[in-house]
Amino acid sequence: MNDIKRSLAGLGCALLVATATVVQQSAEQPGAQAKQAPQVGALQQLPPAAQRTGNLPLRDVQTSYSPAGKRVSPQDGFVMQQKPRGDTPRDADGHPDLSGSWGAAFPNPIGAPGGLRRDGAFEADQSAMQRGAQWNKPIYKPEYWEKVRQLDYSRVDVDPVYGCYKPIGVPRQNVPARIVLKDKQIWLQNSVENGLRILPLDERKRDENDYQFSTYNGMGLAHWEGDTLVIESVGFNDISWLGWEGYFHSDKMEVTERFLRQGDLLYYNFTVKDPEVLMEPWTSYTYVRRVVPNPVRQDEAPECDERDFKLLADPYLRG
Repeated sequence: MNDIKRSLAGLGCALLVATATVVQQSAEQPGAQAKQAPQVGALQQLPPAAQRTGNLPLRDVQTSYSPAGKRVSPQDGFVMQQKPRGDTPRDADGHPDLSGSWGAAFPNPIGAPGGLRRDGAFEADQSAMQRGAQWNKPIYKPEYWEKVRQLDYSRVDVDPVYGCYKPIGVPRQNVPARIVLKDKQIWLQNSVENGLRILPLDERKRDENDYQFSTYNGMGLAHWEGDTLVIESVGFNDISWLGWEGYFHSDKMEVTERFLRQGDLLYYNFTVKDPEVLMEPWTSYTYVRRVVPNPVRQDEAPECDERDFKLLADPYLRG
């Protein structure tokens, strides 16, 4: 009994010493904490390591998303490791030539084949791990978070891309796999349903009727801002999602995409404005692709084989 009492007394003393140490350290560091506090009204940059100068392209988009300490997200860390090779080809007008086939010709930093995967994890589809890796999320109005949660944790057939011949839409289809820049037009091709976009690049003005359309890819107009190609699109429907996590949008959404070529690398990001459901504009990570020097032939897609939903082993398999 005496041994137990002595052990408890020793544990109590250790807790008191640890508590006193923490309080002392907190009292000694108010100045350091004040220095780390963000200045009110200071411009925050796109995500999450944007306060570090000279790290990544397309970092001049203002957003309230800021890093936690000095950590770097897996996505940003991966992009920072990619170094362009060779000179940047340019067209007759002096703009970077974005034409080419673009692919991820480097290892996937967060697992194969294309997502965050780990054998033997507690969740079969590992969607929890993928959600945790996504530091940069759209900020919805408070009344819509429950809808996002319900969509996210519902069955797979709730996702609008589930099934045959379902368009993914912009911006979810992400970086185009092939780009052709010619004759004041830009052709953007993705290997998805309704994945071809042909947009004018002749500095024309926006037709106000574009806002009345209800489309998956939007009514896009392209223009140059220095060496960055900018595509602004309006006229969306409210069917598609921004991502598989239940990130829905309204038909008032506007999307701005940015393309920047440096050597054999293509950098891409997008900004979504949707005041109907979002608290603020949301800017994606910067994605990177490397030009494919010897692209393969793209054959006609095979007939889609629609599978019965009841045959799925897990109808809630996500990610």
